[in-house]
Amino acid sequence: MVLQDTSPTPPNRLVKLWQFLTTPHPSVAGEERQKTSVLMALLVVFIPLAALSVFNTSIIALFNRTDNVSPNSSAVIALIFVFIAYPLSRTRYHQIAGYLVVFMPILAVTAITLTSLTPPSPIALFFLTLSVILSGLLLNAKTTVIVGVIAVLISITAYFMPIANPIPIAWAIPLFIAMTTGVMSVVSNINGGYVVTLEKTQKRLREQYEVAEQARERAEKSDRVKSAFLASMSHELRTPLNAIINFTKFVSKGTVGSVNSEQEEMLNEVIDSAKHLLNLINDVLDMSKIEAGSLTLFVEDNVDLRAILTSSINTGKALAKDKPLRFDVQIADDLPTLRADRQRILQAMLNILSNAVKFTDEGSIKIVAARSGEDVLLEVTDSGPGIAPEDQAGVFEAFKQTKTGLRQAGGTGLGMPITKSLVEAHGGRLWLTSEAGEGATFHINLPIKSNTLVPMANTSEHQKMEPATK
Repeated sequence: MVLQDTSPTPPNRLVKLWQFLTTPHPSVAGEERQKTSVLMALLVVFIPLAALSVFNTSIIALFNRTDNVSPNSSAVIALIFVFIAYPLSRTRYHQIAGYLVVFMPILAVTAITLTSLTPPSPIALFFLTLSVILSGLLLNAKTTVIVGVIAVLISITAYFMPIANPIPIAWAIPLFIAMTTGVMSVVSNINGGYVVTLEKTQKRLREQYEVAEQARERAEKSDRVKSAFLASMSHELRTPLNAIINFTKFVSKGTVGSVNSEQEEMLNEVIDSAKHLLNLINDVLDMSKIEAGSLTLFVEDNVDLRAILTSSINTGKALAKDKPLRFDVQIADDLPTLRADRQRILQAMLNILSNAVKFTDEGSIKIVAARSGEDVLLEVTDSGPGIAPEDQAGVFEAFKQTKTGLRQAGGTGLGMPITKSLVEAHGGRLWLTSEAGEGATFHINLPIKSNTLVPMANTSEHQKMEPATK
């Protein structure tokens, strides 16, 4: 059995030599490194071609056995340019080598044009085009545009403004070198300033991004810690608070001994205060769960919305027992059942109705419920002080209240944000319409049967509270 050697074949000496000759300076990186590698490869190919062109005339003369053995002067200049450009391409000054290669064809065409009365030949025009192509490959867009303009001007000048007295090549070459050097210097300075400015801008943007990213991470960590703390503390507070309420009820009813009327009144105040505190804790717990995305919906089919409305209206009437308020209830006969979390819909309605009672000292509260296609529309309208348009967005923001709310009722400002989240979790929408001094109307639009909500009977896990769609 013969084992086949599958190890990669090491590059031969020619490949190693080519890699050595075309590998840019270590300081060159990114896109510039690719351009410099192409430049070095071109120069490596140009060197033998230029050398061959230098002695082309001499070789032909030797084969023809003539006396004309002088080398081609244009090829000699090209060879000098290549020999200067290649060492520069191996340093951090590789851009200068690129300029030399780009302007070399232009120099050759210009020198011929200035020392002759004949327009440039098609080959000369090809060389002008080659300068533009090389500029695009080796340099940048600005330099390419400048080279293109120079090439066009040379062509126009040669064809439409012929020189009457040819300039000797001895003067033409230094003159053109001076001109191109000036152009190269200007372009290099512009490009250098642009690169420096770009690098500074990129550095500043990177620093700003890093600062923003760190701030975002700190904020997210702070939110997670806050939500975890609130959830934990709310749970720890609710258990003993429920015990206080229950034990106080036993005492107030005389279960553990008789109490007089004054004591019973004080105990009932303790119960009311404890219930208020419990409601606040429940709101904080719900809000922390909503922010953490961990509030669970117990979804059921055929939830009786009429029963929910009746229960919440009775609670609202109990809250308004000491106020001269009139309740106007308009519930449609064809009100359908819903796919929903019964307790969370009841919570949403209680929040809205208790809010209406809280802010309405006298007048009326109107409750309307009707079907609209595949949705149910609910409206709760009060005759309270109303909400100014500029304050309406703040009604649905956590821990934020209007001036009227702070003056009249206090509280945490969590009721409406929680209600909005609960409604949206059912695929619905909550909004308000109001004017200052003219009362407020809260509108709820709920889908009758959202496809996003999955009844508990059809899933092993409870529905996590996320915004749903119909």
